[in-house]
Amino acid sequence: MFVSKMFGNIIFLLLPIVLSATKFCSDKECARSNSRIASGQISVRQSRPFQVALYSRVGADGPLGFCGGSLIHQQWVITAAHCCYHDSIQVDHIQAILGAYSLYDRYENGRRVVNVDTVVTHPEYQPETFDNDLALLRLANSMQITDTIDIIRLPYLSQVNANFAGQGATASGWGIAAEGVTFVSPTLREYFMSVITNTHCNNLYQNSLSPNVICGLSTNGAGTCKGDNGGPMTIFLTATEETILVGVTSFVDESGCNTELPSVFTRVQRYLDWISEITGIVLD
Repeated sequence: MFVSKMFGNIIFLLLPIVLSATKFCSDKECARSNSRIASGQISVRQSRPFQVALYSRVGADGPLGFCGGSLIHQQWVITAAHCCYHDSIQVDHIQAILGAYSLYDRYENGRRVVNVDTVVTHPEYQPETFDNDLALLRLANSMQITDTIDIIRLPYLSQVNANFAGQGATASGWGIAAEGVTFVSPTLREYFMSVITNTHCNNLYQNSLSPNVICGLSTNGAGTCKGDNGGPMTIFLTATEETILVGVTSFVDESGCNTELPSVFTRVQRYLDWISEITGIVLD
């Protein structure tokens, strides 16, 4: 069984030029879900064509939320399950922006805006611990692959048990770019980190983590921030010259964006069968 929600035809307008990084959760939940991309760098245009921006709300007049996501199929986006709730209430309006680079440029060449018609959260998602923090969003329309919109490859079946420790990774999003800033970044940013072992990560988080995570740590104490939630963590496979999705941004420590603690992502390879079952993606 899985939790799903189907949306009817919706008209969901974007906010104008200034958008606050609205909370998705209760204060207790946000203490762990304040994921970061502080002190990262501006991405090269079209270097992350799978990156998706997600606007969401409960009801017609509820507060607007913002998260990231990744296009894994022409009609499916993967994001964090906690991005589909506002104060423990499942959202009923989500709009996806694909092909974007400058978030507030509504007339940017190559971007598409499309409604989400179905949300499937992982059946074992635990909001208190953020275990199994994954959701799949079906777009109302299938996306055409272009220079600005493309699919990110999922891990290979042969990598189900890989830990990727020691490999370089990239996280990206429009999240808050520095401590003290209250608005999401107008331009897509990315951050480079090294994958660390779950044992190391769990020690730093005082053994509070699920085995279903993958962690990235920098040497300068920066990383993902509010608004980057749900976005991608990727690694580059030199053998096949492919970028693959290994993580979905989940949470960092409650002390804020710029800490010496790792960023924590949901480990995508553990969910390949579930992803395939819901989306029909053929695994290899």
